[in-house]
Amino acid sequence: MIAFDTLSAATRLRQEAGFSEDQARVLVDTFAQCVDESLPTKRHVKETEVALSREMRRMDASLRGEIAGVRGDLEKTEASLRAEIAGVRGDLEKTEASLRAEIAGVRGDLKETEAALRGEITVLRGDLAKREGSLREDLEKMEASLRADMRALEHRMTIKLGGIVSAALGILVALEALVF
Repeated sequence: MIAFDTLSAATRLRQEAGFSEDQARVLVDTFAQCVDESLPTKRHVKETEVALSREMRRMDASLRGEIAGVRGDLEKTEASLRAEIAGVRGDLEKTEASLRAEIAGVRGDLKETEAALRGEITVLRGDLAKREGSLREDLEKMEASLRADMRALEHRMTIKLGGIVSAALGILVALEALVF
């Protein structure tokens, strides 16, 4: 409580301002009551401090509860996200395994196709070699036949040329006999 000397204030109002005793007493009592009601005392400050402390503890507890709730929600969300991530990882692993198996299958198919094509190429090369050999034989036969035909033609031409030469000689001899 604040100490306010009401007697001293009333005396000053009477002596210095010319108030009557009743006026000074009423004014000083009203002022003292106003000061007493509106100015905080140590008790008021302590009560306010206790009330504020109580309110701060209540707010602290409330905030801690909210923080705990938010943490719980975060933990649930984190667990949910981790589960989703694990699911996605599982899906990715399945997809990767499926793709790897598919790639292995395609590689196997390609190797089979390559082996089949190499076999076909080998067969075609063999066929080509046979055809080439056959064509060479046919060519050699044709060449031999052509040489034989040319020799026969040459032989016939030699015979005909011999006949022509003989006839020409006969004609020359006959002409010579006529002329001489």
